Amino acid sequence: MTHPLALVMAAPNPSTMAAAAAAAAATPATALWRASVPATSAAAGSCFRVGAKSFTRLQMASEPSTRTRRVRIVHVKSGEAEGSPTTENITGDEETLQRDLQTAIKEEDYARAAKLRDELRVLQEDSKSAVLAANARFYNAFKNGDLVAMHSTWAKGDHVYVVHPSAGKISGYDMVMQSWEMVCDADHEFPLRIDLQNVDVHVRGDLGYVTCLEMVKTKGSSSWGTQIATNVFEKVDGKWLMCIHHASHFDE
Repeated sequence: MTHPLALVMAAPNPSTMAAAAAAAAATPATALWRASVPATSAAAGSCFRVGAKSFTRLQMASEPSTRTRRVRIVHVKSGEAEGSPTTENITGDEETLQRDLQTAIKEEDYARAAKLRDELRVLQEDSKSAVLAANARFYNAFKNGDLVAMHSTWAKGDHVYVVHPSAGKISGYDMVMQSWEMVCDADHEFPLRIDLQNVDVHVRGDLGYVTCLEMVKTKGSSSWGTQIATNVFEKVDGKWLMCIHHASHFDE
C-alpha cells in the first residue's frame, strides 16, 4: 500500500523557490493550498508519494552552522510518570499547587491535600483539552489544505521542526511552512480524509504532546495510508502552538 504523505513532485527549482519565498514574505497568505492537477488525473487509488529528495534543499537550508545554531531540546524519559516530557517550565499555578500539595501531605493536613489534589487535576485536565483542541486545529488545516490555518497552528522560531514520512528533519518556522506548501501542492484534491486512532495526550506545564495513528485517504483512493505521529505543543502567550510534528510510516 502506498502511503499518503509522500510527495509527487520533482526537486524544486532554486529560482522558482526564491521568487516564491520573496512573494510570501511580501504579502500574507490568504488562499488555500490547491493541487496543481485535478485528483481525477491521478491513477486510481494513488496517494501522496514521499521522496526524500524533494525535501533535500529544505533540509540543507534548515540546518544553521554549528557556530550560530541555537537549539532547545526536549528530553522525554521512558517510563516517566504519565509519560510527561522532562521540563522545568512549569506554570506558576501548577508549580504552586504541587508545592502546596506536598507541604499539606507532610503536615498531615489531608483535607487540604485532597482539595489541592482536585484543583491540580482540574488544571491538568483543562490543559489536556486545550492541547487536544490545538491538535485538532492542525489536522483540520492539513485536511483542508488551508495555508492560513496551518501558519496559525505553529509556533514561530528556529526551534520548531517537522519530519515528514521518509524524509529528514526540517527546522525553522519558514522552512517548515515551505515543506507544508510542498506537501499540499501534490496532485490531489482537498479535503483529504484523515482519521486519528489511538490518540494519547500528556501535558506538563507549558509543554504537551499528542501521539496518534494517522489514517489518511485521498479522494478517489480505495486504500488508507498509515503514519504514527508525535505532535509537540508549547504554550505561547496563553495559546497552545505546535513546535514539532514527526510522522513515520507504519506497516501493520
